[in-house]
Amino acid sequence: MKDLNKIKELCPSAYDFIVNKADVAAVGKYELEGGAYVSVQEYTTKARSEAKYEAHKKFIDIQLILSGRELIAVTPIEKMEIKDEYNEAKDVMFFQHNDECTDYVLEAGDFLILYPQDVHMPGVCVNERSLVRKIVVKVPVKE
Repeated sequence: MKDLNKIKELCPSAYDFIVNKADVAAVGKYELEGGAYVSVQEYTTKARSEAKYEAHKKFIDIQLILSGRELIAVTPIEKMEIKDEYNEAKDVMFFQHNDECTDYVLEAGDFLILYPQDVHMPGVCVNERSLVRKIVVKVPVKE
């Protein structure tokens, strides 16, 4: 997706951060309004076999690529087998690998919105490893 208005609807303060600060923000964590936060990350993508499927219960992920290219595999949680039980403190659980997924290739300006039912495996190289700079926005799930 490239329509940033989707982000604005979900979390206006994340939209403001992306539009006004993303290009100059250092790697790290930035608090936003309403319990949301942004994590600016840089890393080298890895082989699918080295990556992990994960899901979260408390937060919606918005993963936006600033530079580089990566694959994010996504599948519904009901198709997955839990590998590591939910860690409430870290808001994450991990799953066994599963080939029944949809692969999304993201490049600069592309983003995915991932809800708690969306098990996802980010950081996968497309054809070869590459340096990626991205923003992960964590938006609290409304009860």
